[in-house]
Amino acid sequence: MARKTNRKTSPTTSLPPEVVAALGQPTREEKPALKSEGVGAIIAAGCRALFRPGENSLRVHMTAQFYPWRVGGLVLAAGVVAARAATVSGTHAILLALATGAGAWVGLRLLRTVKARQFRATRLAAEWAEIDPAHARVCVSAAGVWLIALILIQPASLTAWWWSGLVGLLALLALGSRFWAHHRIPRVLVAVDRAGPTPPPPPGEHTVARKWRTRVGNSNGCLPGTKLTDLVDEPYGVRGQLHLVPGRQTITSVRAATGYIASALGVAEADILIEHVEPTEENPKPDSAILDIKVVTVGMLTQKVPLQGNRLVVDGDDVSIRMGPYADGDGEALWRLYTADSIWGGFVAGSTGSGKSGLIDALALGIWQTGNTVIIYIDPKNGGSSPRIFDRAHWPVGKDPDTWEAILSGLIEVIEARGLENSARLKVSGFTPSKKRPGIVVIVDECHVVITPQNAERWGRVGREGRAAGVQALYASQIYGLQTFGGDDAVRSSATAGNTVALRVSRNQSSMIADIPLDPSTLPKITGVGLVDAGREAPFKAAWAPSETTAAQMDAALEHAPQELDPLAAGAFDAGSGGLYSRRHQIADQQVANAEERLQAYEAGRTPTARQDTDTQPAMTNIVNPLGFEVPSSIDPDLLSETDLGLGILTDANRDPNEQRVARWSGAARRVLQVLIEHGTLRRGQIEAQVRQAEECSRATVSRALDDLAEAGEIQALPNRRGWQLAA
Repeated sequence: MARKTNRKTSPTTSLPPEVVAALGQPTREEKPALKSEGVGAIIAAGCRALFRPGENSLRVHMTAQFYPWRVGGLVLAAGVVAARAATVSGTHAILLALATGAGAWVGLRLLRTVKARQFRATRLAAEWAEIDPAHARVCVSAAGVWLIALILIQPASLTAWWWSGLVGLLALLALGSRFWAHHRIPRVLVAVDRAGPTPPPPPGEHTVARKWRTRVGNSNGCLPGTKLTDLVDEPYGVRGQLHLVPGRQTITSVRAATGYIASALGVAEADILIEHVEPTEENPKPDSAILDIKVVTVGMLTQKVPLQGNRLVVDGDDVSIRMGPYADGDGEALWRLYTADSIWGGFVAGSTGSGKSGLIDALALGIWQTGNTVIIYIDPKNGGSSPRIFDRAHWPVGKDPDTWEAILSGLIEVIEARGLENSARLKVSGFTPSKKRPGIVVIVDECHVVITPQNAERWGRVGREGRAAGVQALYASQIYGLQTFGGDDAVRSSATAGNTVALRVSRNQSSMIADIPLDPSTLPKITGVGLVDAGREAPFKAAWAPSETTAAQMDAALEHAPQELDPLAAGAFDAGSGGLYSRRHQIADQQVANAEERLQAYEAGRTPTARQDTDTQPAMTNIVNPLGFEVPSSIDPDLLSETDLGLGILTDANRDPNEQRVARWSGAARRVLQVLIEHGTLRRGQIEAQVRQAEECSRATVSRALDDLAEAGEIQALPNRRGWQLAA
């Protein structure tokens, strides 16, 4: 039988308090929790602030800035204890000094361990020992020397301690300045003042607008106070208008935050297109605080764009070549070829695998489709860059520096002859192409090999004076630095005056391309995606077709293209090139015959017949990389001349194997390679010191150069962070 209890329970005990109040029943009062008051509350608050600082406290916000002072205080405390202990006897002093030196060495070794980077108290010191090991050694050595000095001096008076402390303070300020320069005070975005609570989301809010409002435009976002309006779904994604905070944000600051915006919206950086609003008759001067924004949610850049049909856009005297559609499908990127009285060239930059050769093929097809332009093709790879253009160009030239110089002299002679013709006969100041008087476009692939300091000024003349004479150059290279243009900025300016196209390049190269406002290094690793200096500030996808299809389209375009220059230009070209222009077909046939003869000799196991000194470089698929072996004495020395078959094997055998490795890079990356070639193996801090002194650049620039070189397989890191060396 259950035991009865005298405890009375109220039927309202289990009801919620608001229900009990509604029934008119008294509610049970909760006992007040004990709270600290007076001195106890002050002590508790101090302990919390000291040992458990809040997330937004000044101590947490400036942890890196306070860290040298914490280390300095620890060293001071250790010095006081050691100095007092050293007064016991001379033996104690000597032992403490030895222990201090050994402790400094052991401490530096411990900072390089994984545990030190994981432990909160030593994490910043361990990271600094990895970032700047030389400075970390100096800091540890200075602390050890100061401690040993205190132990040996054993200051007994207040004056002695004052001078010892002053020396330590000055050393701390001097050594900590480098640490503080690297660990800048974090920048806190100022929250936007809001009147009252955050308003509820609008009814029917678009998904992209909601993400922008909650992740980008809120008080903690990268662009506080901004908002999206008039969002419309399109086949490529979403378009609308972006409203900035007037006086606080610009299109430049918005583009600088593109990476944060992309992560907030869940798309790639290249899929966010931000442009000024185009003027219209109703709104001739749009508000600069309102921008057009497009978010591409469909992978249009990953889709192949077929190279087909007529590639030209003709508007009166203006003729442009269609390169490919923009990422949102609104229009196409254009290469300006002709305007009234002028012909234009340009520059194409792109790293390996970026689609540079395919774009050059598309431009060559468009040039031939004009029906009034011829192409001269210079390729140091002996046609390997584009065999389709090499086989069809008006004058293809492989790896033959002497013929390059002859072509350059011939082009200048044509420019002067046509300039004289314009003034004396035609009475015009420019150039209008026709089939009887065709324009001349020189495609210079791998132009960093062709243009040298010795001929840079003459190539500059082609860009500056050739525009009105129907002669221009289209340059292509992986490098945009000054060495690509023979170290002459005037050549680079004239080369990029007409068109500049940047496919995907390394971060080291993208910082040099000032003609394009967006960063080409942020483009996705998709072949054919690039940016242009004119038109829209948005990525485009270059048109492409298989080699056989491209070749067939080129053959069809060549049926209507001029086969020869006009008599005046042909005569000037032949005179300037020393007669090579008129003999170009015979030279090409002889080159092929000589190459075939040599190949047959190699297959038969006999020494080929030496070629004549007057023979020019044959157009064969090249082998440009040095082999790095000694040439046997049995090989005829005449075969080692600069006019060797163009295969480049024998000529390159005795060259420095690192020459072409260095030639592919510029700026800080080039200097890193030169330093490693000279010294073999160096630590990161040593590389940074030498490169920064030579290039006058920042540590971040050197770090990016090291990353780019490592990604390209040019250098490799040694195990256990012992430094860097050239890759095998």
